Amino acid sequence: MPPAVCVYCDKSGRKNAVFIECAQCTRLYHRTCLRKQTTMTEKEINGFKKNKNFCCWSCSLPNFNDSFWSIPETQFLPPTRASNPHRNKKAAAILCFNARSLKNKKRAADIAAFLEVHPADIIGINETWLSADIMDHEVIPTDYVVLRKDRIGGRRPAGGVLLAVLPHLQPRRQKQLETSAEAIWAAITVSNLRFLIASVYRAPNSTAEQNDELLRSFSLAAEQQHNYDACFVMGDLNLDIDWSAEPPLPRAIPAEKFIDAFDNLAFFQLIKNPTRTTATSEKTIDLFLCDTPNLVSSSEVIAGVSDHDALLAELRVDSRRPTPLPAMLPNWRRAPWPTLNDRLAEEMQAVLQINNLNDAWTAWKTTLVGCVSECVPSRKSRPKRRLLPWLDKKLKKIIKIKDELFAKWQVEKTLESRNLFETARRASQGAVRLAKDRWFWALGRGPGGAAIFWKFIHSKTKVPIKTTSFSVDGRIFSEPAAVASKFQESFKQNFSPPEADFPFLRRVPSQEEKLSEWRITESDVDNLLHVLDAKSATGPDGVPAVLLKRCAKTLCPSLAHIFNLSLRACDLPADWKCAAVTPIPKDGEKSDLRNYRPISVTSLVGKLLEKHVRNQLAGFLDTNKALPDNQHGFRERRSCTTMLLRTLDSWTAAIDKNSGGHVHAIFLDWAKAFDKVPHQRLLSKLQHHGIDGAALEWLKNFLVGRSQFVRFGGARSEPCVVSSGVVQGSVLGPLLFNVYVSDLPAVVKTNLVQYADDCTIFREVTSQDDVDELQEDLALIDIWCVNNGMQLNAKKCVAMDLSRARQPWLPQYMIGGAVLEYVSTQRLLGVHIARDLRWNHHVDVQRKKAAQTLGFAARNLRGCTQRVKRMAYLTLVKPKLFYGTPAWHPWTKTNTEKMARTQNKALHFIHGRHVPPPEKQNMLSVPAQLAYNDLLLFKKSLCGLTEYNAMARITEGRVHRGDDPLHPRLQQPPARTELGQNAFDYRIVAEWNAAPPAIKDCTAAQFPAVCKAYVSAIY
Repeated sequence: MPPAVCVYCDKSGRKNAVFIECAQCTRLYHRTCLRKQTTMTEKEINGFKKNKNFCCWSCSLPNFNDSFWSIPETQFLPPTRASNPHRNKKAAAILCFNARSLKNKKRAADIAAFLEVHPADIIGINETWLSADIMDHEVIPTDYVVLRKDRIGGRRPAGGVLLAVLPHLQPRRQKQLETSAEAIWAAITVSNLRFLIASVYRAPNSTAEQNDELLRSFSLAAEQQHNYDACFVMGDLNLDIDWSAEPPLPRAIPAEKFIDAFDNLAFFQLIKNPTRTTATSEKTIDLFLCDTPNLVSSSEVIAGVSDHDALLAELRVDSRRPTPLPAMLPNWRRAPWPTLNDRLAEEMQAVLQINNLNDAWTAWKTTLVGCVSECVPSRKSRPKRRLLPWLDKKLKKIIKIKDELFAKWQVEKTLESRNLFETARRASQGAVRLAKDRWFWALGRGPGGAAIFWKFIHSKTKVPIKTTSFSVDGRIFSEPAAVASKFQESFKQNFSPPEADFPFLRRVPSQEEKLSEWRITESDVDNLLHVLDAKSATGPDGVPAVLLKRCAKTLCPSLAHIFNLSLRACDLPADWKCAAVTPIPKDGEKSDLRNYRPISVTSLVGKLLEKHVRNQLAGFLDTNKALPDNQHGFRERRSCTTMLLRTLDSWTAAIDKNSGGHVHAIFLDWAKAFDKVPHQRLLSKLQHHGIDGAALEWLKNFLVGRSQFVRFGGARSEPCVVSSGVVQGSVLGPLLFNVYVSDLPAVVKTNLVQYADDCTIFREVTSQDDVDELQEDLALIDIWCVNNGMQLNAKKCVAMDLSRARQPWLPQYMIGGAVLEYVSTQRLLGVHIARDLRWNHHVDVQRKKAAQTLGFAARNLRGCTQRVKRMAYLTLVKPKLFYGTPAWHPWTKTNTEKMARTQNKALHFIHGRHVPPPEKQNMLSVPAQLAYNDLLLFKKSLCGLTEYNAMARITEGRVHRGDDPLHPRLQQPPARTELGQNAFDYRIVAEWNAAPPAIKDCTAAQFPAVCKAYVSAIY
């Protein structure tokens, strides 16, 4: 059961807090809150508590049933809206309101419901009270492109303006019109008309300088006004003006200046009704200004979410919202799987008699589609609705009635109508907030709860790129078909031109053993189908994963037949060589097409055969040790942590041996490495490693003759030929890339480590000769890139002098004629490395990221159960704190305390004010987690589950009296300084020697549970 929470303060209070329960709805109220928030006396409250007959304000409202509100003894018909009740849904709508904090805990539900009930193409919000750590779509639906300007500075959050525009209106922020004032300008396109819109806020206590800045922004807009068909300005300006007079009469000096600015822009104020009503006054301070009032078909004041009313306007132009055509799709939830399997088993017999690959694949796919259409019921695809999961039809009906009562009050202006509206508003707020709280309390519980939890998290963090407008050569594109075409052109530039392809080089094979053919059996196909994820994305051929998974036994014979035909013919069907590319954003401006990575979605059936070939190829290469030992990417028993451990241990040992020594590291960056791999040169390297005959011919057909198209927002571009590269998103692509760069380490004389296309070379330098050798290796790498069609991005390649010497040694290194820049910190595989190998900077960066993520979870998961909050911490926050800790270690008391403070905040987020003692927290402390990560990696190394050799520098010590002969003590490697004494292979010795025999003797599967119990007890 959820904890007792007061309706007024939304808190549980102290343990001895006195609650008064409503006799009808059982909601709880603090006794002190009733005394503060109501006119009840102490005697009346004590009487309610004793007699248990208290009735809250919401239960004293008119009764609600499924059809209408009914007031006892009074017949009342809800009034109609002041505007046209038959709203034109195609007309562009503009909504403006003062939020008084978008992140307010209580008002968040009201704002979400308000935006859902009043959909608009353009939303202007004042007083957002947001800060930089709050993401846009935590407070605004993901359907919008959000432009915002937060107030910086101040003791408390205040001010701030925001514009939210649907992407098909092509919003473009106009920063040249903005000053330090709280005003945000944007240009949009509606029905081929160009509009200039602004969301403006002026505080009541604005200084003369702040007023001048806002007036200057208006004057800048006046200079550009002739470039637009209309200009709209909306917001809370807090101007004391009598708008009922003609012309409007200012009542203060600032108002007079602003009226002159409005006249200069030829603005008309379209809102005449008061927008802020108190017990003593009515003022029109929220304005909707337009220089072309004929474009506005209606404008009205509606009930808002704060002490300000909202403004809603409709234009005489259509917004032309893109509406995708509904498609008929199979309804897999209602599929009769036994009937479908029987039908497929009967029909697929004909496929086994076809010996031509393309004919067999076409017959297989045609038979599959026919059986599915015959047996599986269909459903109509619907666009995803924005309906909040906790906002049902009844709540929307309550909100609608509240709006109708507001409209009635605006017309009648009587005390009775106002009181009725106020009562309805409190009722709707209570119902909406209660529905949201109940939904969040149930979040993550029951069957499918985890999926709903992650769907909610992704809706707040992952912004769909379909809501982004893209800029190409100064032009804005937002139509899905146009954007897909531009993405295709951008991705096509990454390929090497066909005429620049490198010839097939005849190399001497590296070993006598050959891999000449691929083999696959029906049992292999069955195993591949059973490990297939039923939620995998469907490829261009339209064969879904759920169908392959549920009909695995039936489809195994026919698929094994087609796979063997493909391997024997050394060919692949065209469907398997076609890829649907999805743009995935990288770091940088989201409107720039160059900041997106192409990820291919290929045929699931083709991926099954790819996986089988990958497994055989990887096994052959590992057996013959064809891949270099310093390559850690996309290989079994290797990871980012193993690469970081080897690299950092080497640097630590070199600097610890000589405290004044220097290690120079060069961090290399390849430009579009996966897309530029020449096919013929890759095939020659495969042949060099023993891949020959039919196996090599099949890989050649897998690489050559591929095509791709881009999918974006339901549209797709024209296909283009893939002239180079290994497919990103395919199963074979990463392994083939590793083969392609496998000869790079033999080129250099210095140390080189790789994780896929991340490459770092380093060398301990003691003289100028060492510097010259490192520069010579850089030149050799540059030559290798030229000979192999790769290209280094010299601007992103940097150098670092790793040393604890007082004076750095910064010789000049060059790549391709460009001098490399020296950096004091560099990010390598997610770990920020400082030149002195201290971890203060990395701890600060990761702690800040973890704190931001924890703040996100606290804002968006308020009201959830402790189980859900703990799951959010373990999956979202904890990995940011402890990622790669065996490779790096905070080791200073200050850094450990910084991490502990973040975890303590997480404990308060999970448990609230009263955090249980450590033994009941079900969470490892920071020192215990660090020790657990070290021991777990060491155990994996001893059991052979990782390629990292943890015993490389560790030896077995002498057996002392009382030692266990079955578990000899380990001897630490030599270390002179605290740097060496905090390296992994030094600190793990003390931790392992202190561990009891039960930990050392248990299996790798038992180790995590046993080790957690051990470190929890000692830390």
